Amino acid sequence: MFTIEKIKIAVNRFLTNITFQFVFWVIAYMFYVFLTGDNNIINNFSQQAQIYPVYLFIVYVAVSTSLLFSVIDILFNDKVNRFFPIQLTLLIKSVLYFLSAFVIIFAASIPATGLPQNYTYSELILQIPDTNIYLFRFLIFFYIACFLNSLLKDVFTKIGRGNLKNWFFGALNKPREEERIFMFIDLKSSTAIAEALGHKKFSHLIQDLFNDLAIVDNYKGEIYQYLGDGAIISWTIKSGLMRNNFIKSFFAVSKVLENRKRYYNRKYKLTPQFKAGAHVGKVMVLQIGKIRRDISYNGDTMNTAARIESKCNELKSKLLISGVLYEMIQNKKQYKFKSAGEIQLKGKRKPMEIYKVI
Repeated sequence: MFTIEKIKIAVNRFLTNITFQFVFWVIAYMFYVFLTGDNNIINNFSQQAQIYPVYLFIVYVAVSTSLLFSVIDILFNDKVNRFFPIQLTLLIKSVLYFLSAFVIIFAASIPATGLPQNYTYSELILQIPDTNIYLFRFLIFFYIACFLNSLLKDVFTKIGRGNLKNWFFGALNKPREEERIFMFIDLKSSTAIAEALGHKKFSHLIQDLFNDLAIVDNYKGEIYQYLGDGAIISWTIKSGLMRNNFIKSFFAVSKVLENRKRYYNRKYKLTPQFKAGAHVGKVMVLQIGKIRRDISYNGDTMNTAARIESKCNELKSKLLISGVLYEMIQNKKQYKFKSAGEIQLKGKRKPMEIYKVI
């Protein structure tokens, strides 16, 4: 079932992807021109390259490539990849990538005036470039570029949008302090659900839930880490408090699950629900690991948010926030807040005031 939220995030993903593809392929094709020394990209089998300036032609080819790759990414989404063997998926994608190269070459070989309407099939075949060293050179370059394209996309997804700039310039090598909002979000009754479904079906449920959890991107939330059947979501102070994004994101996720309850009931015989705890404070951001590297947030703020989330069942609330975070909210009329009093959290010396968000 599609909701406005799901459509919005799908559009955002498509625009982000096509922007990445366009920038990547403009740089890649310019690098190809630099390496080969041709005045025009794919000069040896392009009629249009003889007419348009090289940079304009690069943009033309990059736009075409971006659209082709964006369509391929849509076809091989997470749901499709789940039901096909990884070897088969990689094989089909590789074939499609090579076909894309031939489509680009063929499109570039068409005269700038276009094909006449009375073109016969045999005349159309003549437009296909001859097999020569230039064609093989371009195909090898295109294959390497496809590999780098997939690698960079995975790196960007792993690092996260918020840390991309800092990682690229090496700012994460040295620990630095940030003040952020953290939300620990967890599946309610996860132990009972896992026992009832079995580990295989439960893993499919988690995949579906985390796909729906991507809604937080609409509210500037960054999914920092997945933890079993839950996740840690993070905001900068500005983005989290703006229009109460950190609260809106939780209820947006709850609404999506409610709208999709028919799907979850049909497939898993249940309607899943999340519970969450949020806190704000200073943390240290750093890059950790020697063999396998990761971005890490360290500090008492993280532990406190986790402890607040653990009180949801006891206080019979889906969303709990700390008193410190409550005081920072500017528009308190948007939601109903109810104080749960000062609660002693595990591992904390002093009680902390907790608020229920309704």
